[in-house]
Amino acid sequence: MKIIVVGAGKVGYSLAQRLVQDEHDVFIVDKVAERIDNLKSSLDVNLVHGNGSDLKLLQEIGVEDVGMFISVTDSDEVNILSCSVAKILGIPKTIARVRDNTMVENMDEHLRDRLGVDLFINPEMVTAQELLQILETPGAIDVEEFGQGTVRLMEFKVHDEISILHQPLKEIRFPEGVLLVGILRAGEMIIPHGDSYLEFNDNVFFLGLKESVEEVERTWFHNNDTYNKRATVVGAGLIGRNLSILLEQAGFSVKVIEKDYERCELLASQLDKALVINGDATNLELLEAEEVGDSDVIICLTDDDKLNLLVALVGKHMGIPKTVVRVGRPEYIMLMEQVGIDVVFSPRLLTSGEILRFVRRGEGLVSISTFEGGKAESIELEITGSSPIVGKQLKDIRLPGKALVGVILRNGEPIVPTGITEVLESDHIIIFTLPDNVNKLLKYLQ
Repeated sequence: MKIIVVGAGKVGYSLAQRLVQDEHDVFIVDKVAERIDNLKSSLDVNLVHGNGSDLKLLQEIGVEDVGMFISVTDSDEVNILSCSVAKILGIPKTIARVRDNTMVENMDEHLRDRLGVDLFINPEMVTAQELLQILETPGAIDVEEFGQGTVRLMEFKVHDEISILHQPLKEIRFPEGVLLVGILRAGEMIIPHGDSYLEFNDNVFFLGLKESVEEVERTWFHNNDTYNKRATVVGAGLIGRNLSILLEQAGFSVKVIEKDYERCELLASQLDKALVINGDATNLELLEAEEVGDSDVIICLTDDDKLNLLVALVGKHMGIPKTVVRVGRPEYIMLMEQVGIDVVFSPRLLTSGEILRFVRRGEGLVSISTFEGGKAESIELEITGSSPIVGKQLKDIRLPGKALVGVILRNGEPIVPTGITEVLESDHIIIFTLPDNVNKLLKYLQ
């Protein structure tokens, strides 16, 4: 599909990178010539210097065969205007990055249609919602749900006290209704088989019935028996404010530390019970005085990667069981995990992943989730009558590349399949795979 991306910043770059990987024909438009020049040697895309809302420029690109238009500049107004122009020119699907919560909340469907935007995406709210889901599950690094919450995929870190280290998976009795579908070891994603085994510091992915996956967590990965939902948030920027509000609504006891006094005042006016502290999170005396060490989790969300890492490590030293760190540069994710940070995330990767879900829904996917900065993906796909796997048992199906069918949703009911499970028309199958395999899977299954 031909796709126009307006905005060559961090989000635009990450998104274009993923779209190229999916073999889309991508045009990136940006009015800053330096940004365009910086991409010439790093991305195999069509680069256009100019204004993404310029009718003449878009006509010169050729919009007749454009399937999607995505505007992710730093300006909400420019993004909405660009999408409106694109829709007027006949581009069928448009996405606008909008960071102002109130702007979207006050729009009804009629106004959205008039503006010509099919999807509004708020990176900071997407990030906050993802973090909330993780924080509500103490033992997990990442959590995704399918089938209206009946199916869950959870990522855990293997610690050195786990009883199933170095045992072949075929000898381990996992709860009924769950499969171990992925092992991340030293940055490499492994689709496991019966002779695979777990090593200390692996990240492991379990997919199955919600209750069964939660039993896996309780049995092997629940490393904090006294989780009292006490959270310390460092940084009251947009992500910090959104997350603090969501945490308070979810019943967490929240402390927020922020150096900027105006940010503190703004957040305090939006919260009911949370404690907002104006101060420097690197000040040990402040952390001790505010009893930050009693928290169950510390979430570091400033714009400074080094500061986030430092404060998280101090928090770990003070005895906080779980540390969560935001990074601006995705290449730091593995490094921070190696020094002991429990959850490391990149807002731009989460945002590009959310946009990618919308793009791929137009290709027949029901949903898609990405893990570990794009090292693995889970996809939910509806099987049509023309699919070559209809009527076949799973043991007779050879999926291209490395992939595992973890769950089948049939008439809304989840089934954890075996080799003799037969795939039927209208089944929704949930597959755990590597990113390079997604296109091959789609072409094969549809």
